[in-house]
Amino acid sequence: MTEQERLWLWLNYGTEHNVKLFNSILNGFDSIEEAHECAVKGERGAFLELSDGVWKRLTDAADERFMARYTGWLSRHKIGVATLLSENYPALLKEISDPPSLLFYRGDLNPDVEFPIAIIGSRSCTSYGKDIARQFGRQLVEKGATVVTGLAAGIDSYAACGALDATDAQMPVIGVLGCGIDVIYPNNNAYLYDGVAERGALITEFLPKTQPLSYNFPIRNRLISGLSLGVLVVEAGERSGASITAGYALEQGRDVFAVPGRITDVMSATTNRMIQRGEAKPVFAVSDILCEYMEGILELPYNATAQKIPFSSLTEIEKQIYSELIKGEKNSDELYDSINCSIADLHSALTSMEFSGIIKQLPGKVFACDTIRTKVVADD
Repeated sequence: MTEQERLWLWLNYGTEHNVKLFNSILNGFDSIEEAHECAVKGERGAFLELSDGVWKRLTDAADERFMARYTGWLSRHKIGVATLLSENYPALLKEISDPPSLLFYRGDLNPDVEFPIAIIGSRSCTSYGKDIARQFGRQLVEKGATVVTGLAAGIDSYAACGALDATDAQMPVIGVLGCGIDVIYPNNNAYLYDGVAERGALITEFLPKTQPLSYNFPIRNRLISGLSLGVLVVEAGERSGASITAGYALEQGRDVFAVPGRITDVMSATTNRMIQRGEAKPVFAVSDILCEYMEGILELPYNATAQKIPFSSLTEIEKQIYSELIKGEKNSDELYDSINCSIADLHSALTSMEFSGIIKQLPGKVFACDTIRTKVVADD
């Protein structure tokens, strides 16, 4: 970390990542070094308009021992820092009206991702939405895109899983958090966080240990669109967070795409209306997005490719579940009666198989093999 980045880290901590306050203080001095020196000496002078709480945070963080502990903690947890002046700060994000002064990240923060496309949608998505999000996530990455997602439950998580399914991709996914970089939300996404950090990047503007409070997510959403060339809305109900992100995308001059649905489907209300109003281009296949950025794209149906998983790679419980579901749909109670394992182990295996794309959950907690996304094959 350079000395300039340390100073930006100090001011970011003191202002609690408030972009307007950060810029106001920065503009009130000839340099950030001068502002820091005043805080070190306790000279409130130009800081008089600040609240006592902000002033205390600035002076506390100006202590060298505090900053040593802070940067040491970041280093131990393999958390990087990128300021607007850093070489690895994302170029597209600099274009928005209020870019974060500082980003915390885990993984590889590439400033020049060539083809970032956001996939967003409802947490309470349908099985159709899950299928679309995962297939589009995978196929976009296979064509050279990087998927940008909020890593929330539902569409976001399935899009990230699809991106990670593209095993040969160098930078498959960027996860934008509405909490601190060290906070996992939802809790059962821990394995997904690790996968994104290992092969892509997790980023946030929120300070470490910040909890996923509801008002954080609209703030986070402007980053999702700001990092992307285009935003694909898969499913979204009325007044959803996805519609907020789409609104940011339009304000930022980004392309907006939407997957149409039946007019009776609640989760397609926003996407259908966006298409009707001309706010989004309807998308029926991945090629509808690709053709906006690449020439010579052939029609590519969303279910054109299905990953193959050897039967032998499944755990014993997963093999039993698959053998039951290949015969037909079953609910969890029926599976429990047919399989020799505990309820906890059954639910764990079902969750793992669903995120792996082997099975899908239908309404009423009924499970079925997902042959569109995944084909379980016999060993050679």
